[in-house]
Amino acid sequence: MTVVNFSGLCKHAAEQGYRLAALNPHMLPVVRAILDTAVTKDAPIVLATTGPALQDGLLPSLEAMARQVSIPVALLGTEIRNRDQAVLAIRSGCNGLVFTDGISESAVIAMRGIAESCGIPVFLKEELSGILHESGEQLESATLQAVAEAPRTWRKFNELVTQAAGNFVLECIEDVGAAGRGRAALEATEVWRPVEHVIIYNSTADDATSAEIAAEGRRVLDKIPGVRATWTGRSVRPDAKYRWCWLVRFAHPAVIDAYREHPDHVSYADNRFRPIADDRISVDYELTGAEEVEWPPRQ
Repeated sequence: MTVVNFSGLCKHAAEQGYRLAALNPHMLPVVRAILDTAVTKDAPIVLATTGPALQDGLLPSLEAMARQVSIPVALLGTEIRNRDQAVLAIRSGCNGLVFTDGISESAVIAMRGIAESCGIPVFLKEELSGILHESGEQLESATLQAVAEAPRTWRKFNELVTQAAGNFVLECIEDVGAAGRGRAALEATEVWRPVEHVIIYNSTADDATSAEIAAEGRRVLDKIPGVRATWTGRSVRPDAKYRWCWLVRFAHPAVIDAYREHPDHVSYADNRFRPIADDRISVDYELTGAEEVEWPPRQ
């Protein structure tokens, strides 16, 4: 599990005198080329997604792939223009946000408040100019040229795109002085772990009403900033000690308090959930045990 705190990675780069390559991949073979090259060069890397591109749905795949490698990776949302993009970036896995130029001061203040309540650092672009080397457009140009030259077979297409992206990333890592910095950066930087909020309970309502109240809760709680996903369930065995459950994934431990105090959560919990669920257990967990996963996998 080597997705790491973006602020910590920036701090390490600043203290050690190198910059971070921020790459904006637009297809999965490019993501793999970036990560494989970074592993080979023992370099920390930043995978970036722009605000408008968040709707493409690639970011969760980036996160899943980043959690399989042995070098530190941060996930950055760039060109964030409004509240909806900020909330979606956090929900999708970003652990740092960069606002686009030209947005109002009031919008910056509002989005900063949302992000920081979720433990997510936020920046204006100029604040990262000496640390971050953004190469998204150049990376896309290099890979699109390979796409244009590729024959119409998937294997050759994948080979050419991966090679073009890997060569570009290699040059980028060397240019910013990040080669050989990965292990030290990982030791100096906090691993970014989401939190699982778990509730098991018994309901005083009938099954149909209980299921309806749970579905209503998913619709309401899914929209709270810092909530990455919600699930509800019922026990397989009807004689289980606790028959119902909630699983809520938070982006960061800071979300625990922000979620508890959010008015939408307070209203739903007080008026819909707690009246039927006085017999319940609630615990917050950080997931452990994934740090040993490495890429490439051992043979």
